[in-house]
Amino acid sequence: MAATLRAHPTLWLFRLLWLIAPWSVGAAASTALSACESTSARLVSIELWAAWALVLTASLVRRPWALTVVRVCAPAAIAIAVGSVWAAAAWGVALSASAAATAIAGAVVAAAVALMPETGNAYVDGLSYGNERRMLLRVPFFVGMAAVPPVWAAVVAGTGGPLVLWAIGAWAWAITTTPIGFAAAVFGTRALHQLARRWVVFVPNGFVLHDRMAAHQPFLLRRADIAALGPAPADIDLDAPDLLDLSGNALGPVLVVELNGDVEVVPRTRGVAEVVLVSRVLFCPTRPGEMLAEAARRRIVR
Repeated sequence: MAATLRAHPTLWLFRLLWLIAPWSVGAAASTALSACESTSARLVSIELWAAWALVLTASLVRRPWALTVVRVCAPAAIAIAVGSVWAAAAWGVALSASAAATAIAGAVVAAAVALMPETGNAYVDGLSYGNERRMLLRVPFFVGMAAVPPVWAAVVAGTGGPLVLWAIGAWAWAITTTPIGFAAAVFGTRALHQLARRWVVFVPNGFVLHDRMAAHQPFLLRRADIAALGPAPADIDLDAPDLLDLSGNALGPVLVVELNGDVEVVPRTRGVAEVVLVSRVLFCPTRPGEMLAEAARRRIVR
């Protein structure tokens, strides 16, 4: 019950925006498809409705896998909206300026809400039970800037491209691209899903840092061992032997937790996995202020 009550309003806003998407993005796509051969248009329309239903269903399930579905598919609606407007103009189909603007704006707003930190936290917190609470960690800088965009594009193109080719009867291209697209979609989705499984988990006796991209195993920081928790100083020595940096150079404020003793961690470094003892940990939640407020409510920081 507690986790249900913590569902953020942005989650309900996304559900509403996606529910009305057929009257914005869908209307533009339908207009553009009116220039196509009827069978192809019908098949592409069925594919779009299936994708819409998948995301709507995922929006109702507060789990990390649902967050991955939403964050992969919602931005794809922008490409569908822009592509529909372009296709309508190229094929000489009448699409009013207001309908085009509504389609693109609706897709952009829905994608923006899906990518908001509050929306992500609401999804992953659905796994919480009892007195737990989960909050996402921010995407590492290099991963977010250099890896996520091409992987996302590969997933969307690998899924949608072959389906469109089958629908329009381009059999040779469809047969060739389907296995390639399927492989790209599977491996790309698995990679993107790792970003939805990086979080801080508040538990009754402290909090757990769960980031398998940086450490082989989650590790607990007990309330009794935490000496301080707050913003990291700008001049902190990142090469200090007692410091573990889980921030990944992510954009935004970085927090540091200082311990009275040491905690055993197995960081993901090149070579053989090795247990190290650290007394300070840097990490970057998507909402640092909310994370500190939750820690204060639980009397983790004094």
